[in-house]
Amino acid sequence: MSRVALTFYCSAHDGEAVAAAVRDRLHLPVHLSRQAVLGRDFGDAGTGERVAGTLTRMAVEVELPDDRVDDALAAATGARRRLPFRWRTVAIVDGGRVE
Repeated sequence: MSRVALTFYCSAHDGEAVAAAVRDRLHLPVHLSRQAVLGRDFGDAGTGERVAGTLTRMAVEVELPDDRVDDALAAATGARRRLPFRWRTVAIVDGGRVE
């Protein structure tokens, strides 16, 4: 079974709700980091973000077996949120813990 890092990119306002939904469904640690996105694709932006030209996003990341991605997507989709989110998976080739 392969492991992946699944990252959701959602509005900063929606980040906590998406993270809680994923954590509660999968019972795995979820990492959050705030991001500023400069760009021209404002399809996911709120009105204020379109005016400012900067999207404030939260990256919600969880490491999980690749066969649980659909479950995580269902949890995030069902979370109470205001705006759409984007997501991607990246294969984890190696990893571990150093003490």
